Amino acid sequence: MPTPFQLQIDTACESMTAGFFDYYQNMVSYFHHNAAQNLSYSAFSNRTNRATNALISEKEAIFYIVAYGWQHHQSMQHLLAETIDVTSDVPEYLRVIDYGCGQGVATLAFIDYLAQKGVAQQSALEVHLIEPSKVSLDIAKRLIERLADVYGMQVSVHCQQCTLDDAVLQLDSECRETFHLLSNVIDIETVQNALPNLAKQMQSCTGKNFLLATCPKYLQAQAGFHILRQEMDFAENCHDECWEMTYQMYRVTQASWNEYTSTQRMLMMEWTGL
Repeated sequence: MPTPFQLQIDTACESMTAGFFDYYQNMVSYFHHNAAQNLSYSAFSNRTNRATNALISEKEAIFYIVAYGWQHHQSMQHLLAETIDVTSDVPEYLRVIDYGCGQGVATLAFIDYLAQKGVAQQSALEVHLIEPSKVSLDIAKRLIERLADVYGMQVSVHCQQCTLDDAVLQLDSECRETFHLLSNVIDIETVQNALPNLAKQMQSCTGKNFLLATCPKYLQAQAGFHILRQEMDFAENCHDECWEMTYQMYRVTQASWNEYTSTQRMLMMEWTGL
């Protein structure tokens, strides 16, 4: 029998009719009105080491999406808008690889962006999700398939439940354009240790490639971006910026919607694989 937390995820998933914000708003409403049943910031932070450990329950997944989901979505959308023109020469097949995908927010932001630009139905989307948490991975797959259905997109989702140091890119399809997404994971030491091997695999990905990485401008994240730029020296073009992002979001520590500002570092790299 499904738990109340699983039922809430189901309900929020079905609420998506116009984009990821529907899911986020539904989750916020549930979280706000059921505070006693949900995790506190300190309980979540202590168990997950400030969201760097893999999530182990739907209860943790709900807290994470309410606390961080909209920030992650907005930073990826901003980077896409600044660097990628998806309306020119739209390919028949597109591939997305979401590294340490969590609940798939970066891929959902990518899908929302295609829809906003009016090209969501012009490409078949092949999505590869790499994530150690089974709970997060299952939610990500469901949300991506639901949002693709909302927009009338063709999508196939392929999952690897593993850490990034064990990830293997097996890319044998007709896709000739690949987007590599690293959303809010580059500050994690185990991810940084995996970057050299991942970079070699990315370099061998045939066709046109784009890497999009975002993370708040933490000291640990700056170290991760340095490693990434060092290992991806084969990239032909690079866009690297810090952006002060201001938007409305629900603050779990204040139990209210507030304007929030954070400094994000965003990196886009482009190369052509052999």
